[in-house]
This record gives sequence, C-alpha cells and structure tokens, in this order.
Amino acid sequence: MLTNRFINLLITFLFAYHVSAQINIRKAYIQEFSQIAVDEMNRSGIPASITLAQGILESGNGQSELANKSNNHFGIKCHSTWKGEKVFHDDDSKGECFRAYDNPKHSYEDHTDFLVRGSRYEFLFELELTDYRGWARGLKKAGYATAPDYADKLIRIIEDENLHRFDLTLSAPLIVSGDTIVSKITGPTLSEKGKVVKNSKRKFLIHRLKYHENKTPYIILQHGESIESIADSLHMRIAVLLAINDAGYETVFNAGEAVYIDYKKGRVKQKYMVAPKGTTMRAISQQYAVPIRKLYKYNDFKIGQQPKTSEQIRLKPKSIKERLSRER
Repeated sequence: MLTNRFINLLITFLFAYHVSAQINIRKAYIQEFSQIAVDEMNRSGIPASITLAQGILESGNGQSELANKSNNHFGIKCHSTWKGEKVFHDDDSKGECFRAYDNPKHSYEDHTDFLVRGSRYEFLFELELTDYRGWARGLKKAGYATAPDYADKLIRIIEDENLHRFDLTLSAPLIVSGDTIVSKITGPTLSEKGKVVKNSKRKFLIHRLKYHENKTPYIILQHGESIESIADSLHMRIAVLLAINDAGYETVFNAGEAVYIDYKKGRVKQKYMVAPKGTTMRAISQQYAVPIRKLYKYNDFKIGQQPKTSEQIRLKPKSIKERLSRER
C-alpha cells in the first residue's frame, strides 16, 4: 500500500516538475523573441501576439528538431520560390523540404514576408490589429496549417500567456514633413471619405505618400528604415521596388532619399541640368524622376557612363527642330 502511494506521489511530482519546466521554457521563449515579434508587427501590421503564438506552437517553445536544426520557428516549407538553405524533415509526408536560416531572427523576418507577400493572406490585413482571434481563424481558413484545431491552439496560447499585451505597443503612423518627423498619429487613420482605414498598406500610403512634380509617387526613407521594410509595407516584391528605382541589391539607400513606388513618369519641364561634382546618372534619375535608361538615350551615353563635373545633362528628348539641326 505504501509502495503504491509512493509511486503515485512520485508520478505526481514528476508530472508537476515537467509542467513547471515547460512553463519556464515558454516564459524564456517569450522573453527572448517578444521584441522581435513587436518589431515585425511595427513594419507589417501582423499582431505580435499571433507571431509569438505561432512561433511557440510551431517550434515547441523553440525546442523542436526543426527549430534546433534549421532555426525555422514557423514550419515554413520551401515552396518553389525559396532560394535559400534547405533542410528535410518529416511532417505531413516523409522528408519534406523546409526553409533553413542562419539565425532565428531571420525566421521571424521571413514569416512576416511570407504572410505579407502571400495573396491568400491579404484579407487578414483588413482586421484590427488587436483582433488576434480573427487572425488565428483567418490563418487556418487561408490554409497556413492543416490541423483542424490550429486556430483554437493559437488563441489558447495567446490568452494563457497574455500575449495580446504586445499588440498595444505598435508604433503610431508618422506625420512627415520633408525628411523630418513632425509628430505621430494618435487616432484612427481615415480615408478621404472619412471612413476608418484598416488595411496596413493603405494606412502607410495615406501617411507617407508624396508626388514628384511630374506626378510620380514616392515616399521619403526615414532614419533606421530599410528598402526591404518599404517593400513589405507596400506588399511589393523587393526586386520590383529596386527596378522602379533603377537600383540593385547592392545599392545603398540613405535616410532622406526619395524612394519611388511606381515607375518614373519621365516628364519634366526643364531641358537640362548641370552635373555637380561626384554625381551619377542614377542620382540625376532619382532627382528628376526620369528613368535612367532614358537619360542614357537622351545624352547618347553608353550604359554605365557617368557625367563629368559641370557637364550639361539633357533631361528631355531632343525636339524635332533640334534633331533636324543636328542632321544638317
């Protein structure tokens, strides 16, 4: 009788110890990754509570084989577009391909990119930031996971751990004048018709959109902001945004610089500009919103040729009169 009682007490103790250990592991996970989740929320509009809950669930509090082997905390599979490192792991089928990362932070960043750029998740960004239940059910509806109780698990984790407290730390949209931050928006974002705007991309454009004199739309890059975060906010592929700005992956964008969000119109009033010392054809292209390929054509430059100091650079095509005069 004593032996049975001892065994029961031992089992109870071991179970309690195991539960306590799991709670401590989860608390440590939240402490380690909550700031990253908030940062990702601030650049995308995905609730930090959802990101954290998905990370906890998909990675087993960071203890899963996939998380340990490849820093993949969200169970994101390779898909045909993935060009990064890969790891193979048994999931719905044997030996499935999953994305691998050098750092868990990159997994969080890719999770944001995956949701922001996936058209099937676009409807989620119409939800209120604090509607974690709507996000959880929407993720299940959109096919993020196959488990029938996926949404319920996320909601339970968020409420058990009070993760929704992190959803209240979203940075308010900025009011920007030139390249100076004047203040932060504290109320809801309204459309021209006075309706509350929920879509994160539309909010971003309402507060940041400007127009060049030739009607090309652009935003001003702020301190600490990257071209990648701009692409994410616009739900745009980085390659497209770079092409619009006649840039490559190696191009350095600086705070205060105009980043065009649609192809340059190329219509300007003045015919010429005088090149200052050290300028480039791309810098002129960005300043006047004229595609760089057109500048090369207007000036009979070879691709890659740069202007000399004080050289007169044509911004418009030659008129018929100018062409006829040259032919004579």
